[in-house]
Amino acid sequence: MARTTGIVAAIVLGAALNVVADFAADFQAAKTLFDKGQYQEAGQTFSNLAASAPNAHGKAWSLSYAAMALGRQKQYDQALELAKTIEGKPMAAYTQMAIMDANQRHKELAAAFKDEDIAAWPDPINYKGFFLRGVARSVAGDKQASLKDFEQCVRLAGSDAELKLDALNRLAALCHDLGDDAKAMSTYETAFALYEQEPRWRGRWLYPQALLAAARLLMAQGKYDEAKATLAKFSVKASQADRGPWDFLVLEAYGDIFAAQGKPADARAKYQEAAAIKTHESYVARVEKKIEELGKK
Repeated sequence: MARTTGIVAAIVLGAALNVVADFAADFQAAKTLFDKGQYQEAGQTFSNLAASAPNAHGKAWSLSYAAMALGRQKQYDQALELAKTIEGKPMAAYTQMAIMDANQRHKELAAAFKDEDIAAWPDPINYKGFFLRGVARSVAGDKQASLKDFEQCVRLAGSDAELKLDALNRLAALCHDLGDDAKAMSTYETAFALYEQEPRWRGRWLYPQALLAAARLLMAQGKYDEAKATLAKFSVKASQADRGPWDFLVLEAYGDIFAAQGKPADARAKYQEAAAIKTHESYVARVEKKIEELGKK
């Protein structure tokens, strides 16, 4: 979703400051409702804001969120129809894509916007458009086209670290799927460099996801020490009670590396540590099976 500050900055152009201040406050309040999942109230507020917006920018963004709010309420057809009324083709197209994505209409999105010139869209939405189409193309099975979209997203994302990191993870996974593990690793390394610059993002799920994927790539190449060093960047919680799914997956990955090294005792210890975590039953069943298989060797 668009950053509210960026939206307001665009609205300031050509509008009286006092009008913008009132609109910005109301827009932020409506955006807060949207982010909290209060879509009916948010949608009505955005519809009202569209009627009183200080300029075309404010009206377009208000209609965009009003349409997306309808989409989140499963009023799919009405949401798309409202999105099509937005003045300016890029914003109208972006809003339709966001609605389709939220409603899991990925194949429909990929087909409808396959020829869309997203590179010509304005900066606040172009990289988001590439991301949405990249996701849709990936789901639809067009991995090469998806890869190109994610590359464009990364290139254009600027200071939006969260979406850039998400795009980098998806891009690396696609490179692996397409047999280019060297590019996959370099893409993960780009992500890790970004985490070094902005450590606060390490608290998000994207970080352990990248670490695990990179470690498994290294393990497949027989680079066991490098794989373990990569996993070591994630701090497994000291307290058993505080551990969750990501702690489990990291411990399981350690076990897999030790097993691949021919160190069954070390592998079993990591698997048992993982199995003690209260998490998804399927996860626990998986490592218990690995423990059982170690006993047969």
